[in-house]
Amino acid sequence: MLTQFRHIALGGIALAAVWAGAALAQWPGGSAAVARLAPGFGGVCEACDLSGRVLAGARMTNAIFNETDFSGAVLQGVDASHSAFIGANFNDADISYATLVRARFVRATFEGAKMAHVNAHGADFTRARLDRADLSGADLRGARGLTQAQLDGACGDGATRLPPGLHVTACG
Repeated sequence: MLTQFRHIALGGIALAAVWAGAALAQWPGGSAAVARLAPGFGGVCEACDLSGRVLAGARMTNAIFNETDFSGAVLQGVDASHSAFIGANFNDADISYATLVRARFVRATFEGAKMAHVNAHGADFTRARLDRADLSGADLRGARGLTQAQLDGACGDGATRLPPGLHVTACG
């Protein structure tokens, strides 16, 4: 009987921890809110306010984040391959070391974003804004919709890989 009670109690504690983590991820607390318990997300979160959230290392593959606000968020090391971020706001976000393979960033803004060492091979940046974005070491080979005019406002380094014919100035 005592063993069964322990199992029930431990199960209740585990459920409470998961519930608290999910509630904290949705709580409108700016940078104080941290989502670490959920290992991945493969659904829809359109027009969500995830600004200032710490989502480092999250798995966000095959998801839809259209019009979502990630401004000032910490997205280091996330895997958001094959996801849609149409019209999303990444201004001043840290997306360093993220995997963004074949993601769609049509009309997304990355003003002042840290995109160092991202793997965005084959991603779609049609009409995206990259002013003051740091693309040092980024892999943008095969990126679609990327123009020289977009890159003129960004910076990178010798390790930045771009589609043929495009270049970026060195970060100062």
